[in-house]
Amino acid sequence: MQVIQRLTVVSNPTRVFEVGTEIDGREVIEIKQVGYEHEGGMFSEFHVLDENDNLISSIENCPVIVDWVTIAVDDRKEGVVNG
Repeated sequence: MQVIQRLTVVSNPTRVFEVGTEIDGREVIEIKQVGYEHEGGMFSEFHVLDENDNLISSIENCPVIVDWVTIAVDDRKEGVVNG
């Protein structure tokens, strides 16, 4: 499974959001890509969320650099041996 580790918004000034850092006293826990397709193409949006799943920032239709990291997902069921 891949998750977003860092999102760099290419603007002036450049803004960087990274999981594990603090913004205004709130820790970035997750960066999610949200968006949808419409007639003219794809609408791109990213949500930067804190530990309470509250929105820290929303980035819409901006050029960005996305750094992904691959994490292992343990899909074993609790109490089940060998599967």
